[in-house]
Amino acid sequence: MRSFNDTEDIDGRSANAKDQSPESIPILDLSWADDPTKKPELLTQLRAALFDVGFLYISNHGVTPAIVSELADRLPSLFGLPSEEKARLSKLNSPHFLGYSGFAEETTLGKQDQREQFDFATELPVVWREIGDSENAQLRNAQSRHARSEHAQSGNAHSEKAQSDHSQSGNAELQNTQSRNDQARDFTQLYWRLRGPNQWPQKHSLRGFRAALEDYHDALAQLSHRFVHLIEEAFEIPVGTYDHLFGKETRHDSPQGGRSPIFDGDDGGLSCLPPQHRLKLLRYPPSSDSAAQGVGAHKDSSGWLTFLYQHGTGPGLETLSSTGAWLSAPPIPGTFVVNFGNAFEAATEGAVKATVHRVVSPGPGDDVRYSIPFFMGLPLDVTVSEIRAIIPEKVRRMRKDADSRAKTEISTFLDPRWDSLGESQLRKWIRSHHDVGLKWYGQNVVDYYTF
Repeated sequence: MRSFNDTEDIDGRSANAKDQSPESIPILDLSWADDPTKKPELLTQLRAALFDVGFLYISNHGVTPAIVSELADRLPSLFGLPSEEKARLSKLNSPHFLGYSGFAEETTLGKQDQREQFDFATELPVVWREIGDSENAQLRNAQSRHARSEHAQSGNAHSEKAQSDHSQSGNAELQNTQSRNDQARDFTQLYWRLRGPNQWPQKHSLRGFRAALEDYHDALAQLSHRFVHLIEEAFEIPVGTYDHLFGKETRHDSPQGGRSPIFDGDDGGLSCLPPQHRLKLLRYPPSSDSAAQGVGAHKDSSGWLTFLYQHGTGPGLETLSSTGAWLSAPPIPGTFVVNFGNAFEAATEGAVKATVHRVVSPGPGDDVRYSIPFFMGLPLDVTVSEIRAIIPEKVRRMRKDADSRAKTEISTFLDPRWDSLGESQLRKWIRSHHDVGLKWYGQNVVDYYTF
């Protein structure tokens, strides 16, 4: 296993790797998964990345260079579209928070991010159903769930008895998840409004773009599912344990014991509605301000896993180590950077790290930075508690001592009030795009999710 190690402390000074002893960022060769003699070592490396670092590169991942370049090479033309075309694609036009955000329109930690972006997602129809007095009705529903969650979580001590009680309640949560297909989904819940179609550039203005993006999306979706299966093996749990969360079903009656996934765009007898994956196409222009943030320090809250492609050669991405040092994660040809989302950290009770990371703006004379993060989605109508129920207790017990972690002020949705994935996602988008939230969800809802 190779690794990349280039560190800087939080104040921006050069850090001596020997003195600081920060973690390095491992590079895992996924072709080892197909070699029985090398796969055990790959799983050992993956376990270390999961529990100790939370950030890694993957190479030989199976996504062809042609699929990547077909999309990446179109990014300059996409961001070079006329301003009127970008306005037509504005995120303000979408209750699903899909479309174009202009330079510095998004904020992280209350500070403007020095980038512009397009948000796309799995192309899916609208499922949300409007009811009378929708804004106030959904606000009341959210407040009611909030109160129930706080009551359920109050007084929960970290004792053996509490762990036993949690395990028993977890089994009940798992049964609830698995029987979800026997119940009618309540598509009047406001978070279902996040699910819907993309805004696409006009064909004549950017020929071949939609096909390139959909091919990339499909390839990354397949990669993400394969990677989850490797995680299951690293956890030493049956392969396919999480398939129902992603609209797949694993049949265990194959003569060879192999996997036979079934994908269905509707319920199709599955316990979860297939989720909507999301992609961002990002452009970071050079800045003369040394304090400019491309994007501020954060943990990913948009999915289960993130797969990032970095276009070009310039640095910019940095991840926070357990010592409080910033590790540079520059582009490495033929790789994706992988990190784990807030839901993953919450479901494993902190055993798997959702690592804080940021992007430093390119400096004067640097090239424009482009990148493409793919966020593996989760169903909006499940809760972190339900996912935790299918995480083995031995994995959850691998949680590191809190004092060994870097101290940060980065917020997450580990607060039990945001146990619902749908609500946590709606909260995230409204907080990042206040103007879109006001237009489509109203002042009362925005106030509730941004207090």
